[in-house]
Amino acid sequence: MKWIKGRHSPSSSASAVAFAPAPPLDLSAKAAYNFAVDFGVSASLSTLQCLYQQGYNAVFIQVYGPTNGGSVNNAGCQSVINSYSANLGTEIYITPATSGKSGQQQFDEAFNAMKASGINVKSIWLQVTSPINWPNNVQTNVNLIQSFINRANSYGIRSGIYTNWYDWQQITGAYTGFQSARLWYWNALGQGPNAEAPATFDDFRSFGGWNSPAVKQFALNEALCGLTVNRDVYPQGTKAVAEIVKENDKPTVGGFV
Repeated sequence: MKWIKGRHSPSSSASAVAFAPAPPLDLSAKAAYNFAVDFGVSASLSTLQCLYQQGYNAVFIQVYGPTNGGSVNNAGCQSVINSYSANLGTEIYITPATSGKSGQQQFDEAFNAMKASGINVKSIWLQVTSPINWPNNVQTNVNLIQSFINRANSYGIRSGIYTNWYDWQQITGAYTGFQSARLWYWNALGQGPNAEAPATFDDFRSFGGWNSPAVKQFALNEALCGLTVNRDVYPQGTKAVAEIVKENDKPTVGGFV
């Protein structure tokens, strides 16, 4: 399996570019994996209900991005509330500003935004992709990631890293000190349905100290339920949405993967 070196983020709005529709879920893969999508735009309750009806189990939503030196993505925060109402498992991720603010500060801003919205946080993922957007100094980059993870640990919140082997090598020099964080890796040949990787973990190869992943992003920039999304898989056997809602009795992010 060939890995592409660039990271193609979803379009900033569903209508900005006309992407090809996502194909129906692979029922053979669904026997072993749950399916999810990830995005960083506003998604209405009806849109998220559509995803649920299409067979998706969870969404990964960007709640913080690099705009203005690092800022809360308010559209993503509202999408978290809507996904809870749509009975979807919800995970959140931060796309950091890679200079200026520390990982700790950016974690705090995202975490406090969730708390202010009445959302219980069990885990947060950090996006470490697109080497062109990171400083050409691996120690500086490792320090930002370490600052983020340390802050999550201080709150008892589980952290995860969203990357792939090439991005990790370029950004951190193949650093191996974050094995305690879960891994969400991506692999695709390009954008759209014709460039998807298999919706399984069969192509995973160890890197960065990780010997197994928690999530895989296998498809980039596809149209689904009126959104432009990436598509993901994670293993069956994780906690159901109803179990976590029962535990917390309020919108919760994390704990589904």
